Amino acid sequence: MKFSHVKLYLLCIVVGGMTGLITVPFRYLLVKSSDLRDILFSSSYSWWFHPVIITIMWIIGIAIWYLVKKYPIISGSGIPQIEGAIFGRFQFIHPLKALIAKFIGGVAGIGMGFSLGREGPSVQMGGFIAKLIGKWGKANISEQRYLYTGGASAGLSSAFTAPLASTIFIIEEVEKFDSVKIAISSLLAAIISGWIASQIFTINSYTLINTAYPDEMNIGEIAIAFILFSTLLTIIGKTFNYLLLRFQKQYRGSRIPVSIRILGIIIVTYILGYFFSGLVAGGEKFLLKEANAIHTEMGILVILIIIKLLFTTLCYATGFPGGIFLPLLVIGGLTGKLFALLLIRIEILSPEHFGFFMLIGMSALFAAVVRSPITGIILILEMTQKFNMLIPITVVVGITYFISEIWKVKPIYDQLYKNLLPANYSQSDERITIPFEINTESYLAGRTNKTINLPYGCHIENVIRNNECISNKNYSLKPGDQINISLYSKDLEKLYRSLRNITNE
Repeated sequence: MKFSHVKLYLLCIVVGGMTGLITVPFRYLLVKSSDLRDILFSSSYSWWFHPVIITIMWIIGIAIWYLVKKYPIISGSGIPQIEGAIFGRFQFIHPLKALIAKFIGGVAGIGMGFSLGREGPSVQMGGFIAKLIGKWGKANISEQRYLYTGGASAGLSSAFTAPLASTIFIIEEVEKFDSVKIAISSLLAAIISGWIASQIFTINSYTLINTAYPDEMNIGEIAIAFILFSTLLTIIGKTFNYLLLRFQKQYRGSRIPVSIRILGIIIVTYILGYFFSGLVAGGEKFLLKEANAIHTEMGILVILIIIKLLFTTLCYATGFPGGIFLPLLVIGGLTGKLFALLLIRIEILSPEHFGFFMLIGMSALFAAVVRSPITGIILILEMTQKFNMLIPITVVVGITYFISEIWKVKPIYDQLYKNLLPANYSQSDERITIPFEINTESYLAGRTNKTINLPYGCHIENVIRNNECISNKNYSLKPGDQINISLYSKDLEKLYRSLRNITNE
């Protein structure tokens, strides 16, 4: 192993540790904010108390909007921004200030009840920390990309205490590109961060869910149930994606003053919190309550699923710091219970087995919306420690993924990423320069400037070797050289992975 690799992996360990030390307190504050909401959203106060709380929440909402306006990079989930930073499309210019703003904005927004998840801010905070550590450790361009993947993986790991799923998410969704260095960088950081989370969050309530296999159902009934359940989840997933993008577009284009828009969502949040305090914010508390409650009216559950879906997509449209992972898992889990109650009503399923479908629903809806099936499977298994569910979850996730492919459900993070790009960028002839480092066994290693063939529209602008530009003369590329490739900005996302592949970064 080269010294440069040792340096990179040591930096990834530092990134994982620092990310855990920042994002675990972030998660802890959000857990405690749930207790505070239970106190505030109470019917025991006088009538005048409620408008006072709504006014305070309104002021907090405007403050969050100001933070997002000042630091636009912190808006929304943060996962698309991490992907853009890896591409070189986005720059984390003020990572420390952005880190603080994301932390405060996430705690304030999710803490007061906006239906957003903790995982998105945790992932992006990991990216900001990676940028800071990379600057401190004098990481080169190539190393900084790996540090971003490590930081993102560490952030997701601390959010769910799931290091393996976090690593797979980076490979399957963020990078969409597999290499040994990506896997090791992500896993090292995720293990450290996940371990820190496991020391603080020692109680796992998901282990209490009864997920025993429903032996009362024969193989034919199980097969039909799985197909129907997968179809239902795909419909919900497609609806979720549509509403998320639709509300985001309408919110941005609305002529209603921002302060009034925020007030409207604050009032909705307060009303929902007043009647269903566990359903606001991520909704995990409500999900766990339903996982252990046998008697639930189907009609009420349908209404609550619709409310959670609409409320989540509306809250995300504000651009406030927060993700969609956790609300998505909650919607999937509640849908699983709804489907199980239907099977119970027609006397196919025993009442004690509804938890079996809840866990499957969490994983499969994630796969339908995010289009990352392996991550969806491993994430739920790690979160719940229900490894006996591997086969049924895999089967339903596979069917759901297949149906989603037929119905052309597009990956939500790809669509959210496109929304961050400049308007009409696909018609622009603007060029962008992206640096890559030539590594051992690269396709380009040993090639001269006269024998290098790059994709259409790409050319090497200059070559840096030992901090000296050598591109003004004939040269043969060597491992360690930095090549700055100029290409059309509109082609960056299409060509990035190909260029990274031929340089063997």
